[in-house]
Amino acid sequence: MRVVSLFSAAVLAVAAVSVSSEAFAQRNRGGGSATTAVVINYQRVASESVLGRDLQAKLVALRQQFQTEAQSLQPEQQSLQQERERLTTAARNMTPQQIQASSTLGPQFQQFQQRVQQLEGRARGLETDMQCSQLIAMRDFDRQVAPIVQTVMTSRGAGIVVDSSNATAFDPNFDISTTVIQQLDQNQNSRVANVARHAASECQGQQQAAAPAPGR
Repeated sequence: MRVVSLFSAAVLAVAAVSVSSEAFAQRNRGGGSATTAVVINYQRVASESVLGRDLQAKLVALRQQFQTEAQSLQPEQQSLQQERERLTTAARNMTPQQIQASSTLGPQFQQFQQRVQQLEGRARGLETDMQCSQLIAMRDFDRQVAPIVQTVMTSRGAGIVVDSSNATAFDPNFDISTTVIQQLDQNQNSRVANVARHAASECQGQQQAAAPAPGR
């Protein structure tokens, strides 16, 4: 079973459907082969389950860690701003060719550009590391939730799970959100989220591997 990512609403592959008591009654009366569907509010699972709350708290702490490191770059940013202003004043009325040919200003401009590139690289590294760390944590969260959803779906005799945000209408009797949350909370193995810091390079291979499966 493919369980839709709890945090990737933009890439949901499930089409909007309408689930009603009458529709299921017609199926049962007609003996058709239509697949029974159940509905789940993934946002509720993420916000109300012990696992979801633990994930959110740990992600907040992780983001704060990255923000603290990003703030440590501010002195270098201020230094670069001051150096930019100094060089601009020193090179006033000079063309780029004249600056490059200058034995004094040429090396200074080159050093300035190197510092800018290094700072931008450090800032970009922090951002991509944070994004990768969040992605891996969310994927792990999905893996913990998936077996519970599978079990509940099977117990209801359903063959598909639809995110309630993609359903135009549905009978509340087919909403399995509360049951999934209860089973997650009762299982000691699905109460603690795995959140850690990861380098962006760890996600590059995963993204390439996942490329052939756009439904996820």
